[in-house]
Amino acid sequence: MRKNGVNRELRELEGGVCAPSGFRAAATYCGIGDNPEKPDLGLIMAERRCPVACMYAERVCGAPSEVTKRHVSNGLAQAILVNSDYANVFQENAKEITVKASRLLAKSAGSDAMDTVMASTGKISKELSLEPFEFGIPNLVAGLGATHEHSLSVAEAIRTTDKRAKQLSYSFELGDYECKIGAVFKGNLCVCPNMATMLVFLTTDVNITTEMLQNALRVAVNDSLNLLNLDGVSSPNDLVCILANGKAGNYRIACEDSEYKKFVYALKETLREICKALTSDEIDKNRSISFKVMGARSLKEARSIAKTLASSLSIRRSIGKEGLDVDGIYRAVAQEKGSAPLGMYIAIRSKTGSFVALEEGEFLPITEESFHRVYEDREVVLEIRLSDGNYSATSYSCAL
Repeated sequence: MRKNGVNRELRELEGGVCAPSGFRAAATYCGIGDNPEKPDLGLIMAERRCPVACMYAERVCGAPSEVTKRHVSNGLAQAILVNSDYANVFQENAKEITVKASRLLAKSAGSDAMDTVMASTGKISKELSLEPFEFGIPNLVAGLGATHEHSLSVAEAIRTTDKRAKQLSYSFELGDYECKIGAVFKGNLCVCPNMATMLVFLTTDVNITTEMLQNALRVAVNDSLNLLNLDGVSSPNDLVCILANGKAGNYRIACEDSEYKKFVYALKETLREICKALTSDEIDKNRSISFKVMGARSLKEARSIAKTLASSLSIRRSIGKEGLDVDGIYRAVAQEKGSAPLGMYIAIRSKTGSFVALEEGEFLPITEESFHRVYEDREVVLEIRLSDGNYSATSYSCAL
């Protein structure tokens, strides 16, 4: 990144959560799932306890999130333990299993149970027991490593209905120091604003206080994962968690200075790429849609309009059929503004083409060739430009 101001450059790396130094990962099959060929238990571990920040489902939290909130109340953690296939939620013994599993990990890894982030994902039709964790956790600890493959194994362990394991990692600069951020994540069709049926685990070597890390995560999630909508269904086990071990060597970020802003930008862009990956991978031949709203009167209004567009079935269906419901877009924007959006601009773009559908309030003719060029690509951006202010937001969904 530039030393002055906020740069717009992230450099893609291999390694996922193991790309930043000081983190190891492992996955194993422990018997929760029915397929011994697929791991169902994953572990991400820092060399030492470090600042942690989490965000959870807003309405109903399952036992893993409740336990995690208590564990990380001091702002520090060392490990993330997660199982898949059957979610440890809405069961009579869910909290007991979660607590005991964290203690098993502490005993095997020589860590503190209170330094463990707990997570779970999958179906809720089966009550879990402690036995799979007793069997799997020692294997996890013994298998810890810091390679790209170790990180990918955790991404595979948390995969449920996802078509592929998902991970990414980037490098960026803070001052004279190269910093890294990595992630493994999962999400399926039950995804809506305020995070839903998703798990996102991030690691970074940035040196930052717990308070600033939590602030940065909140800001980044509000402009990315909380603007993601696929079907409006929520989940009690949603969790976004980031560990920051400080090994990059940058001076410690302890206030909202220029280095903090650079880190927020890097984190936000990472989460936005995760949104795109979640929307583009869910249904074969489906398109990922980014709804980019600009020129709003406030950030709240920009986000509200973007969320409404991402929630519109008619707009998403029209894009799925290689068309564009311009009337539907106009109505959705007017609804959130509370008035007619005079002078609005609507365009749709992709890597293969673009066209303008509305300019200065005037509907423009669109040729079939223009539609065809745009929709040759699976990722499209619907651009809405208002003339009311300087605020913008981008939401994410998929075509139907």
